[in-house]
Amino acid sequence: MKNFLLLFVIVTFFNCSFKKEQNLKVENSPTDKISVLNFATAHLSYTSDAKSANRNLNDKQVKDAINKIVTCLVNYKPTVICIEMQPDNNTFVNETYQKYIINQSNRLNYSDEINSIGLETGRLSGVREIYGIDSQIGFDYPSLIAIANKKKSDSLFVETIMKSYDSVNSLPIFEQFIKINSSAYKNETFNFYNFLATMHSENNFEGADIIADFYKRNLRMYANFCDIPLQKNDRVLIILGATHTAYFDIFLENNPKYKLENIADYLK
Repeated sequence: MKNFLLLFVIVTFFNCSFKKEQNLKVENSPTDKISVLNFATAHLSYTSDAKSANRNLNDKQVKDAINKIVTCLVNYKPTVICIEMQPDNNTFVNETYQKYIINQSNRLNYSDEINSIGLETGRLSGVREIYGIDSQIGFDYPSLIAIANKKKSDSLFVETIMKSYDSVNSLPIFEQFIKINSSAYKNETFNFYNFLATMHSENNFEGADIIADFYKRNLRMYANFCDIPLQKNDRVLIILGATHTAYFDIFLENNPKYKLENIADYLK
């Protein structure tokens, strides 16, 4: 009788565990995941970034390229768009967006990719609302470059990276956007920030502390993103600077709630 009871308990335990596992698989099945397209943009006008690619937005070739990028993003059919502005601006952003839908001369006074790509993609896609997810934190990037320049091998590495950035920024705009959205470019950028984290003076950890703050900024941005009330049928387009996008790829790939789409399927 004791053996029978023991067998019964064991069978019941494994049966419950199997059902739990099956339920978990159903909850995290691909059909239940929220689709996210994580799009890296260059800052088209004002930016505090050390390297930028300001463009003449009145140039016909630039306009045509931006329109091509917008068409690629519209093909994703987003229902929600996230941009690099802080959430406390959301009311103003969406008031401006509603005016923009009617008259495209209504624009946000910010780096122009938010208007030319963000608002325009929203307008053409019928997006209902645009969310800012940024969380600004001071970033003393120049001090880390100064430390790196004190050592020849580090200085040469920084110089190589800066030349690579200049090369990418000099590309025709559509090719530039393809490049900064590639895994190789994101990995290079991510590695460069990890390199900066190792920069320090004797008995100090300036690099680790400063890059930790930048990492905290990206985590806060991700927290803002996760606060957005999304439905499982939503299709979310995130438009951020390329370095933020590199971090977001990692966050999204490891969250079973979201399905990170391949940007190369659309940007072509």
